[in-house]
Order: sequence, then structure tokens, then C-alpha cells
Amino acid sequence: MNAKLILWSLFLLLSLSACQPDEVPPPDVSDVPASLEVLRFDRALMALDTNDLAGGIAALGDRFGEFANVYFTHIIPLRRGDFSPAEQLEIMKAFLTFPLITEIDSASTAQFPPAEIEAQREAILQALRYYRYYLPTAPQPDTLVFYLAQFELAAFLYGDGNLGVGLDFFLGPDYNYQRIDAREAIFSRYLARTYTPAHLPEKVMRVVIEDYFPQPRGGSLIDYLIYEGKKLYLLDKVLPATPDSILHEVTAAQMEWLRENEVSIYAHLQKENLLYATEADLIRKLTQPAPTTPGMPTDSPGQAVNYLGRRIVEDFVRANPDVTMEELLAEEDGQKILAAARYKPR
Repeated sequence: MNAKLILWSLFLLLSLSACQPDEVPPPDVSDVPASLEVLRFDRALMALDTNDLAGGIAALGDRFGEFANVYFTHIIPLRRGDFSPAEQLEIMKAFLTFPLITEIDSASTAQFPPAEIEAQREAILQALRYYRYYLPTAPQPDTLVFYLAQFELAAFLYGDGNLGVGLDFFLGPDYNYQRIDAREAIFSRYLARTYTPAHLPEKVMRVVIEDYFPQPRGGSLIDYLIYEGKKLYLLDKVLPATPDSILHEVTAAQMEWLRENEVSIYAHLQKENLLYATEADLIRKLTQPAPTTPGMPTDSPGQAVNYLGRRIVEDFVRANPDVTMEELLAEEDGQKILAAARYKPR
């Protein structure tokens, strides 16, 4: 074969490779059944008449049923057992008129007009269609209740898999969370920058996934890496249009750092013999939210090692295309998945 033919063959091969899509497009889920009713507990709560709180609270119970009971027992714990009826009303009145709550109410009203609420419902509904496509037998919520509190929970499941979402955790980048209490961990900058409407579907679906697919009860770092990688992989499948930076809850620059340092992260874990470490505190520090990842450069994001988990899972699925999502989630042996993935950092 002469030189010109060799060059042309190489050019043709590269051209064909360039034409191949980098990723498989998401499946068509338009026919997958899913429903999601939105209930605005936040608006009904803030509309209570402080001159008739007993009647208003009773009406909330009739209208919102089990959610109202959960809210008044665990979020605003009027019904925890040691408050008299009169004290409950005083607590409720103090909550409704507390300046921080009225400020949060005003900010959430501006951030979430009806059009934005509908957009959020549609985004989560579409994610639930993908979720059912990949996990057809998994429980699926059909009710989404928006509420306000004093920074208790961003999202949670209650009752028969219904969703509660605290709008106080999604007030956007212009809301100064650190002003509330800079010493409080939940208001740290690396966490507060995720308190935006763009992160709402991701945080909601993360709760749904974690409820169906709980964290390992033990094991080594590789088991936890693979667990976190599976979550990220599934989040990407149910929210295919969502940027990786939101799925990983990092900045765009930090996401680029992860992509550029995959080899370095893996080398660090191997050099320090961390992949098979079993110390719970070490595993928590490496895999849970933090300003940076211990032992790595200061420009690394927290949980940097979870990016490796996702990459390993992606390679595993690529090498084992017949494995279903349910089978992938059911395999708890991280070392087995690592070996079957034939993972090579790049």
C-alpha cells in the first residue's frame, strides 16, 4: 500500500470516527406513563389569618392531609407532644411574622412565579418518565408539595413516596445565605451556590434515587465510589439535558478540573492505598460534600473521587451493554464492577 493510500485511509478513519456521536441520545419516553400533581403548601401557609390560626391550621390539615401532619410534627414541630394548644398557636404566629420567614416568602414568590413552578414540574415529570423507563418497577412519586421553613430540608419523601421541596433552599445566587449565619455549615459557600432553581430537579431526583438505592452499610472506598458513581450515572440518565456541573454540584471550572485530572485523582488513590481503605471517617471526607477534597490541590472540588466512580460505572456499562439498570444497582461489590469495567483513567 503506497503512502498516499495509507494517508487517505487514516483520513477516512478519522473522519468516520468524528462523525460518530459521543453519546447515545436519550430514549424516547413520550409514551412512558407518569403524573405529578403540584400542591402549594407554601402559599396556603403564608396566607393564614393570624387572628384565626386554629381554624387555619385545621383547614391545612383537611386540604394537605399527611403532608400537613409531617410538616407540623417534624419541620415546624407544633405537634411534637409537649406544647399546649395555646402554645402551638403562639409558635405558629411567631413563625409567620418572623422577619426571616417573611423575607424568605418574598424571595421565593419572586423566584418562583407560576410559570417557574410549572417549568419545575415539567422538568421533574420528564425526569420521572426516564426514571420509570430505566427502573420500571421502582416506586415513583406522583405528588410534589412546595413548602417554606427555616432551612430544614431541601427535599424529602413522605408517605407513599410523595415529594416535599423546601423553596427556601432554592432562592438563587442573588440571595445571601451567608448573611443568615456564616458559621452554619449549610450556609457555606460551596453548598449555598447550589441553592438555585437550576439545581432543584437534580436535588429532587437525588432524593428519589437515594430512597430506592440506599448507601452501603459498610465496605471500602471503592464500594462507596461505585455507589456514588451509580447515582451520578443514573442522575445523568434521568436528567440528560442537565450540565454535569449541576449533577456533580460543582462550578463549571471545577467540572473542567475533574475532567482534566482524572488520571491524577486515580494515581493519588493508588499511591496512598486509598481504594480499599475502610475507615468510615476517611470515606466520608472523600465522598461527601466539602470545600475541597482532602489530599488534593485546593482548586479541587469536594467529592472529586466520586467523578472516578461515575467514570468507572460508565466504562462498566460500555463493556457490559446487556446489564440492565436494575442489575447495575443491585451489584454491591465495587471491586467486581471495577474489574469488569476494564477502567483506564484518561
